Order: sequence, then C-alpha cells, then structure tokens
Amino acid sequence: EMKEYKLASFCIYQVAEMGEVSFKTSPVQQALVQSFCQNHNEAIACLQELIANQPTPSIFVLLGKIQMKAKKTKDAVESFREALKILNSSAKKLPNTIEAAEIYYLMALCYMDQVSLLQTYKNAIDDLTKTIDLDKICILAYYNRAICYHQIKDFKKALKDYGILLLLESSKEIVLAVLINRALLYVELEDYSNALEDFKEASLSDPRNSEIYQAIGICCHRLEQFEEAVNSFTQGLKLDPFFLDAYVARGNSYMEYGHETGNTKAQKDFLKAMHLNPKCVKARICLGYNLQAFGKFQKAWNQFTVAIDIDPKCHVAYDGRAVVCLQMGDTFAAFQDINAALKLTTSAQLLTNRGVINQFMGHLNCSMKDYQQAISINPGYALAYFNAANIYFHHRQFAQASSYYSKALQLDPRNESAVLNRAITNTLLQKIEEAKEDFEKAICLCPFSAAVYFNRANLYRTLKQYELAEKDISTALSIQPNDALMYKLRADVRGKMGFSEEAIADYKQAISIQEMIDAM
Repeated sequence: EMKEYKLASFCIYQVAEMGEVSFKTSPVQQALVQSFCQNHNEAIACLQELIANQPTPSIFVLLGKIQMKAKKTKDAVESFREALKILNSSAKKLPNTIEAAEIYYLMALCYMDQVSLLQTYKNAIDDLTKTIDLDKICILAYYNRAICYHQIKDFKKALKDYGILLLLESSKEIVLAVLINRALLYVELEDYSNALEDFKEASLSDPRNSEIYQAIGICCHRLEQFEEAVNSFTQGLKLDPFFLDAYVARGNSYMEYGHETGNTKAQKDFLKAMHLNPKCVKARICLGYNLQAFGKFQKAWNQFTVAIDIDPKCHVAYDGRAVVCLQMGDTFAAFQDINAALKLTTSAQLLTNRGVINQFMGHLNCSMKDYQQAISINPGYALAYFNAANIYFHHRQFAQASSYYSKALQLDPRNESAVLNRAITNTLLQKIEEAKEDFEKAICLCPFSAAVYFNRANLYRTLKQYELAEKDISTALSIQPNDALMYKLRADVRGKMGFSEEAIADYKQAISIQEMIDAM
C-alpha cells in the first residue's frame, strides 16, 4: 500500500526462508508466498494438500492460477473445471456470477496458451463467449475472443469484437492494442486503406512508437502513396535513428519514384543500413537491385553474392543474382542460380523467372512447363499468364494467346504490354472491334508508346483506312523518329493514298536509316 515494492519483496522472501513453521495456520498464504518466489511446485503441492480436506471453488481457482504461472495449462484447465463443478452443484443452473465469468475467462487464457491445435482456440472462444454471456462489458473477454477469431481466420467476427471494444469504455492501452491488432488484420486481408486509418489513429495515442510509423509507411507503399511512405519512414527514423528496416523500406519507396534522384536517395539508405549492420541481408539485396537499375550489373552481382555468403539459404539473393546473370548474358549461370533458389523454396515468381531463362536458352517447352506450374501454384500470378501467352503467340496459337492475355489483364488491368499484345492477337484473329478497343486502352495506358500507334496503323492499313493509318504512323514517328520500318510503312500507306512524292521521300529515309544501322 505504501508502494515500497522492494521492501515488500524482501519481506516475502524472508518469510519463505523461515519454512513451514510460519504457515501452519494459513496454507493459502504459504502457497501465495511460494508462488511469488517462483517456487510453483511447492505452492501447487500445498494447495493440493488443502483441497484434499477443503475442496472449495476459490481454492481450485487459486490452484489453477498458480498452475498457469508454472506453464501447466492443461492442469490449470482441470482445476478450473473442478471449480465450476462445485459452483454448478450448488444450484440447478450455473449461477450468473462474476466468479463463474472469471473462471471461464481463465480457462480461455489457458486454451490460448496451447497454440499447437486449432481446437484450443475454439475452446477458448467457447469459454470467452460464456464469460461475455455472464458479463456483457468484460473488456478482456472481448479482446481475447477477437484475438482467437483472428487466429482461426474468422475475420468477420474478429472485426465485430474489435468494434465492440472501441465502443466500450476501454482503457487507453486496450484501445491502442485494438487499433494495432485490427490494422494487422486488415493488412492480412490486403485492405491497406483501412489498415492505414487504424495505424494513423494508433500513432495519435502513441506518437513515440517508431514501429507504428513503420507500419504506416508500409501501408502507404502498398497503396502506391510513395511520398507519404517516405515521410512516415523518416518520422520513424527520427524516433529511432538505428531502425534498419526503416532505412531499407524508405529506400524501396524512393526506388518507386521512377527517376535517378530517387534511386540515388535509395542507394544512400541501403548503404546506411549496411553501415549499421554489414550483415543485413535485406539491405544488400535491395542495394543489388538498386545497382541493377543503374545498369551496374557486376556490382549488383557482387552484392547478391555477399548476401548468399552471409545467408546461403536466402532464395531471394539467388533469384536476384540469376536475373543479373541473365542481363550480363550468362544464361547458364542464371539457370544454376534460379535452380538453387527453387531448391530452397517453390513459388510462382521463381518458376516464372526460370521460364524466362529457359526462353532465353531457346527451351520454349520447358518455359511453358514452368509457367503452367507457376499458375497451378498461384492462379493469381499475372506474369505467368502473360509469359505463357507470349509463347502461344510465338507458336501462332492465337486463340490460346488471346485467352491467356485476357487472364493476365483480369489480374493486372494496367499491363499495357498485355493490352497491346492482345490487340495484335485480335487483329490476326480478325476480331477487328476487339482489336480497336484494345488499341484504345493501350493508348490510354501508355500514350507515348510508338509501338501502339505503329501496330494500330498496320490494322488500319489492312482495313484500307489509309488516312487513319497515315495519322497513326506519323504519330509513331514523332515519338520514335529514327525507325526505318516505320518510314517504310508510311511510304506504303502514302503510296496507296496517291502521295507518290511523299512516299518516295519516306522510302529514301528508310533506306538511309537502315544503311546507318548496318554501318555501325
């Protein structure tokens, strides 16, 4: 009561050392003292002896609590059940008391501690529900039931319990925990907008918590709000200048800026993380990809190699080095590295990357097998469909190619290459209206792509709509002026339109450009 906890602790230890003589008149006190001194077995033995002569609910509950401290949760559950039996025998119906509610709550905690089986969470939920039936405003029961629902992936019920907790007059600590847990649940559902709102609310309650700002930054990154992500990671680093993950995450957000300045800032962050911890594999891998973006393939290869030396089981490092080897033209080394990665783990991304390497090696059948296996593992991996479609296109299996491009676009509607390729495929399948629609979509997605205008010009030429074809090919040449093939196409079109002089000038320009290329 005087808050002199050190003195209180000293006195309790002194009493424990005095032995059993001091406790003959109070075995409950003896058990409490032994438990405080971490002598749980002695405390349990004392209470079991007492229960043999005096089996009351309160003693069973105390025994269960001490067994929980001793990590003997199964024994604790049995003790709590015995307490409920005695309470139940005192009336025809289980009494609606706080005592019964507490027992169910303690049993639920025991089940939650036994995380090895799904059934334990369900048992915990049952007991916590009984607790709530007996005490409608038991905050800890709602909180722990929400966690159990979360663990068994019953997200709807977990969200409901978290919502109730925020409506109840919960403590500041509980509200903060609820906001963070609910945000993590939203992240698991890939609902980053709602997760972001909860993390922001949590940051108001705990503005000195760098981990919360890290979580906010990750959500912003997922929502492609890269500047906001950088600001949040920076705030976290102000609170904790040695936060390695924040440097790496901020570097990745800088990389998404899509310009050299962003890449340079990213490199500084990755180097800072490595300065703080030279064995930080994550930072080395990100630096490897950063150097790759700058076209410094050998330096990138060095970083991936060091990462592998630090952690020989890091499949991401093998994957990164495989891609760099491919870019340097060493397909065999790339194939070896991607296989090393696949020995460590199997994923749609790794299989798709191996498929690409097989394509470069000319093994198209092996590539298709990799893409199909990637799709079977993860039917939502758009790149596998896109690459498989390209192989179908190569083999002139245009119907299959169109189908796979469509699947890729269902998963990734902003893939302009898939839209353009489907437009070309539909042109070859004589699906003219579908092709026109795809060309329009491709132009909306990538208005400065010469390839889109060039291929639509080809479509208009086959339809003998020469004016439209001439307009598109001229637009393509304004974007990409030194292309011999485009000049030849425009010459063909202008010839059909009767513009002989303009056509001859284009043919001459095409020949001139081609001669320059051949002379290089």
